[in-house]
Amino acid sequence: MHMALPKPGEIRKEDYRLEHTAGKEQSGGSSLRLVQWNIERGYELAKVIEDLKQLSADIVALQEVDIGCERSDSVDTGEAIAKALGMNYAFLCEFEELHSPVRDARSQGGGVHGNAILSRFDMSDCRAIEHRCVSFTA
Repeated sequence: MHMALPKPGEIRKEDYRLEHTAGKEQSGGSSLRLVQWNIERGYELAKVIEDLKQLSADIVALQEVDIGCERSDSVDTGEAIAKALGMNYAFLCEFEELHSPVRDARSQGGGVHGNAILSRFDMSDCRAIEHRCVSFTA
C-alpha cells in the first residue's frame, strides 16, 4: 500500500467526527478535558485507543505519531486513534523516518514521524510556526 506522506513541517488534517457532532458545541458545562500522551510510535496502539476511550477527552495531544513506518505496521497511528474516537485530526510531520538496513524490525522506519492534535471541536487555520532558532529544513 502506497500512501502520500506529509513532508517535514507539513500538516495533514482529517475530520472523523460523526456528522451529528461535527460543528456542535458541547452543552451543559464550561469544563474542557485535555489529554496529552506520548504514544511511543503506537507500539501498543489498541491499548492506547482503549485507554483514550475511557478518558473521554475533548482534545488529545499526541507525541511520537508514526505514518507509514514498518515498526508500526505501516499504519497512520494518529488517524487510527482519531477514527476510533470519532475526532478531528491534525498531524504535523516532524521528520522523515528513513528505512535503514542496520535497524531491527521494532525500530524500522520507512515513513514519517511527528505530533498530532485530536479534537471534538472544529479546527481551522492549522499551521506550524517555525522556531526562530531551529528550522524544519536545518
